[in-house]
Amino acid sequence: MSKLHHISRIAAPRTWQINRKGVKWVAKSSPGTRSLELSMPLVVWIREILKVAETAREIKQIVNAGDVKVNSNVIKDQKFPVGLFDTISFEKLGKNYRCLVDGNGKLKLIEISSEESKVIPLKIIKKTAVRGGKIQIGFDNGWTVLGESKFKVGDSVMFDTKERKIKSHIKLSRGAMAYIFSGEHANTVAEIQGFKAEGVLRKIKIAVLSRGKDTFETPLNKLHLVGEQKPEIKLE
Repeated sequence: MSKLHHISRIAAPRTWQINRKGVKWVAKSSPGTRSLELSMPLVVWIREILKVAETAREIKQIVNAGDVKVNSNVIKDQKFPVGLFDTISFEKLGKNYRCLVDGNGKLKLIEISSEESKVIPLKIIKKTAVRGGKIQIGFDNGWTVLGESKFKVGDSVMFDTKERKIKSHIKLSRGAMAYIFSGEHANTVAEIQGFKAEGVLRKIKIAVLSRGKDTFETPLNKLHLVGEQKPEIKLE
């Protein structure tokens, strides 16, 4: 079994909800922009989480037939990494799912509508000036689009994957709704109340959040904006 294409189940990230016993190996994601901790190969989602198919042959037939879409795109790579907020659609089955995390920070899927499967939240991680005085926006999933100067690093957008365009803009500011995907408050939606900085040279950026009567703090790199006054997508 090639270690280039598989990893030991015991050594797989703890965010993967897979059986650690029995078969020794599990598929490894194809190279991409998604981190190993916050994504799993499409084949693992199909066989071990959704249980749509059991054998490698069945999965190959489903994928090669173009019956599976990720973020509105037909995917024929069985090891394509599907990560946080990505959507998986089986049009023949009429089923659509979104990748989130549970309270322990482990990856999971929730069922969503066909319409919602065409929208994903993307965090802006880079802005670059390109020829013609235009601004190129880089997102956390590796996608890029031409944007406007109003978009700031740390903001998020709701992206229409069918039309390939930005649907709405969510500013990283007080009052915005954030989804925490790692740490003690994983799988929590809370409202941003403010910001602070800690550590050497105050480089660790912290968000102060509230949910009901509870107030807590989370590093900015462990949250993702999902709406301005309320979440714009289903999160449970």
